[in-house]
Amino acid sequence: MIEFFIVIITSLSIVYFLTMHFLETGLKKLKTPPKNILSDSLIKVSVIVACRNEEENIPGLIKCLLAQQTKNIDIEFILVNDRSEDSSGQLIDDRTNKDNRFKSIHIKDRVAGFAPKKYAIDCAIKEASGEINILTDADGRPGKDWVQSLVAYFQNGADMLLGYAPYTISQKSSLFMKMLALEYFAPAAVAAATTGLGYPLTCVGTNMAYRKNVYLEIGGFGEFKSFISGDDDLFLTRVRENGNYKIQYANDEKCHVFNAPPKTFKQFVNQRLRYASKGFVYPNKVTAGLTIYVLFNFFLFFGLIYGLFNMGPILWSSLAALAIKTFSEYKFTRKAAQAINDKRFTNYYFVTALLHVPYILFFGILGQLKIFRWAEKKTEHGIVK
Repeated sequence: MIEFFIVIITSLSIVYFLTMHFLETGLKKLKTPPKNILSDSLIKVSVIVACRNEEENIPGLIKCLLAQQTKNIDIEFILVNDRSEDSSGQLIDDRTNKDNRFKSIHIKDRVAGFAPKKYAIDCAIKEASGEINILTDADGRPGKDWVQSLVAYFQNGADMLLGYAPYTISQKSSLFMKMLALEYFAPAAVAAATTGLGYPLTCVGTNMAYRKNVYLEIGGFGEFKSFISGDDDLFLTRVRENGNYKIQYANDEKCHVFNAPPKTFKQFVNQRLRYASKGFVYPNKVTAGLTIYVLFNFFLFFGLIYGLFNMGPILWSSLAALAIKTFSEYKFTRKAAQAINDKRFTNYYFVTALLHVPYILFFGILGQLKIFRWAEKKTEHGIVK
């Protein structure tokens, strides 16, 4: 048993170290786009935001949208009121009445077999006049050059863009919030690295964009339209697996969209369970990779706990594996922070790493039960019927 454990955890450690090194090569392949739009002709762009009960966030969102620099861009902002029970619909209508660049869509009922947010996005895209669709959330806070910077990528040949959406955290925030921001940075780092490698694994709906024809040609959300989450990474899966489109990562700092972190610990847990709920929906090779990653953390956790009561080879091999994991992750994190242009919280890596193994096990396993709350109701299956 001891020999078996040592062989397994050593093998997994080597594979993990090599994987981290491989991801670093992806970061090196990220390209910086041209700073200015190449075309002198107007480019039609539609910014799409699905809103449900977002009365607290809509005013701030609109302020950011109004500040956008739109030289050589024919822009429209489509705000979708998705069955809101607060004043979101009225706030949206007030803006559309003042500015003809804003369009409103009001959804009153759920559609059978179609996840609400995906349906809201689908309605907006079909109504959009822009050849480029840029998506964010109501709590997203882009800078003034966001749209122009994203469009520059499309002018450089992109069909789909994945963007970075860090939490709005300052240096005065609590240690827990800084750790949370670093944890949230990790998927973005993987997204950037795997995009550089030509096989993007994940993205966030708070900051992504794609050509309208891409959405229409692949049939929108397709077989994933009933899944309550995944308007971002599951759609990315469809585009990537199609193989006919150029996907890039927008690592320009001007492309960042800041968004609000969870307000409570309960919201944090619920959000992470939702993120983890799609592990077995991805293509088999992605699911296999995620499974191996969870198993690596399981063996680490088991070895460390067992070793506390039984000093010996299992403990030492587990500590060695933990050291390899920590070193390779820290090295990758620092390089990713440089590539994505956000170095604020890398110094908090080691304190965050102390909780990483149980964190992965908790959410990685419990997330497969698909019990979480999305917007207004508890979801027990992750699929809308």
